[in-house]
Amino acid sequence: MEGRREQVSLLEEDPYVGNHCESTTLVNLLRQREVDLSESLIFGLAGGLSFIYWRTKQMPTPFVGGRIKPDTLSENLANALKLRLSVHETSSVKRAKEQLLAELESGTIVGLKLDRYFLDYSTDDFRFAAHYVACVGYDDDRFALVETRPLGLQWASGESLETARNARGPMSSRNRAFTLDLPKGGIPDLGKAARKGIKKAAEDFLNPPISNFGYKGMHKVADLMPQWLDDLDSPADSLPEICTIMEDAGTGGGLFRTMWAEFLAETADITGTGEYQEVSDAYREVSKKWTEVAGLLNEAGVASSRESLHSASKLVHEAADREQLLMQRLLELSS
Repeated sequence: MEGRREQVSLLEEDPYVGNHCESTTLVNLLRQREVDLSESLIFGLAGGLSFIYWRTKQMPTPFVGGRIKPDTLSENLANALKLRLSVHETSSVKRAKEQLLAELESGTIVGLKLDRYFLDYSTDDFRFAAHYVACVGYDDDRFALVETRPLGLQWASGESLETARNARGPMSSRNRAFTLDLPKGGIPDLGKAARKGIKKAAEDFLNPPISNFGYKGMHKVADLMPQWLDDLDSPADSLPEICTIMEDAGTGGGLFRTMWAEFLAETADITGTGEYQEVSDAYREVSKKWTEVAGLLNEAGVASSRESLHSASKLVHEAADREQLLMQRLLELSS
């Protein structure tokens, strides 16, 4: 039986508590390295904005997402800022815990990928194995984890953390843990890095590999929406769930478009290029459309309203056309 461990806390100040789990974790990892960047800037430097519609026969509820796939935000940020991203994965629960304790005892904050459903403080009623937290300390067999709003700093038992880290499901990993270290000489020019992040996001959005992504994916889902009351197994459950994922599940509102707009405004300040501010303002309006779409989907589920689905479909087609033009403009500005 293990003896009691001494308390270890790596926080010298209150942790950053943000909107999205992966970008919030990255903010806290970088702050320990005395690099204080906003969550929106981190999201944009990593080319975080995207669009995906996904549904398989095994999925009762379609997935409508607005960011690049999990893990790539961390990888892209590391590439953008020349950071050393150290990733540790293992199928051994014991080895994963030993590695985590070793990092914490060496004074390093650790990013963890897990399914929050299994953590003892969680009230989630759904499974999602691609959630991220920053582990900032422990006391005996309880671990301090930084969550997004409104949870903030939470404590989880070692047993629940082991289960959450080892969870399986779509987008899961094998007890993934990661740390960040700065390059010699510090991070590169933020203006150049921001332009590269914008260019990558724009290119991918405008040239999707399949019709489920980018602006093509938006038009595809808009075409499908009017039939969702008939096509979904339980519209009363699925449509409000889609609404939550789009608006409240760490997106910062408007399917990540608000965070993207904030990033573009910061890029305008960093680079002195006013046109980025103009596109930022336009994206704030697009964000409002997506918030309205989410509300209409919820309304359609609660009231079985076909009219709400048709209205949502029209707005998504409009958003797709608008975002296609905005991304073309961003590509011009950043090339």
